Amino acid sequence: MRITQRAAKSGAFVLVLAGLGGAVLHSLPEPADHAVRPTVERDTDTWSMPLDGYVQPAADETSYAEELVAGPCLERLGIDGTPPWATVSGLEAVSEADDPAVRGNTAPALATTKPLLPALVERRGYHASSTIGANVQARRSWAGSPDRAAAIAAAPGKAVDACWRRAREALGTDGRRVEQATEVAERLTFLAAVDARRDPSVTATTGAWHRCMGTAGLVDLPAAPSDLPSQSMLMDHGLNFREGEVTKAEIALAEQDLSCQESSGYRAALYDAQWSRLLHVTATDAAVLAAARPDQLAVAERVATTIEQLAPEAPEGVD
Repeated sequence: MRITQRAAKSGAFVLVLAGLGGAVLHSLPEPADHAVRPTVERDTDTWSMPLDGYVQPAADETSYAEELVAGPCLERLGIDGTPPWATVSGLEAVSEADDPAVRGNTAPALATTKPLLPALVERRGYHASSTIGANVQARRSWAGSPDRAAAIAAAPGKAVDACWRRAREALGTDGRRVEQATEVAERLTFLAAVDARRDPSVTATTGAWHRCMGTAGLVDLPAAPSDLPSQSMLMDHGLNFREGEVTKAEIALAEQDLSCQESSGYRAALYDAQWSRLLHVTATDAAVLAAARPDQLAVAERVATTIEQLAPEAPEGVD
């Protein structure tokens, strides 16, 4: 199904027209005519977008930070409150892996909406971020251990609830209507990203990008950057495996791709096209956003700092 900007930012007003023994439903697109104030500064290196400030930190990061903050309080109730180690980047990667657009998610993680980012290209090439740092199995075993479950059951319920409530208050993860605003912001940002790739200002630059990439030696070089990595790249560099080795050849290819995106004008055009599509939303979406505070980047920073300061040390070499 082709997703257009009109569909990306439309709800539906349903008119029920009665007549001749039946009702006829007509769906009229809701106009995206409500201006939105950007919540962030423009930055192509991080691919910031106007609604980013409404998007809460990933669930894995948030829950882990809450565990760390609530830990001392739970310990006083006789509950093991010290979770196993985990890293911010690993937790982010797990949330992104669980929240992809390819599974039909209409509001995927913001990472889905971004092209190659310089900081990741230098370390990961085309590979998705590693999930090793999430230490998923150890954390799952700790959280579900019979001894810990028994201690929680034996502790006063109100006291346990108070530990978690104070942790959320300290982190700022208890914001009102944040989940609804996050869903709207992620959905609109994703749809704007998809639609921006078809903008005439963007497609006009893909020929120059293709010529620039001609020296890369790819037998299946696509017409546009959004179609990389190609099938041959998936095979040659093991890109189907998140934890596969990131080779120098892969990083060099990703760096050439990034350079060609910039020199062709593709990157600037894509950024402008996506950004502009997020400056106006429907009345329905505007109401959801207005009910929340666009302070989630500050919350995300607080969550990340908490993890870095309080988490047990990760094994050497784990990001």
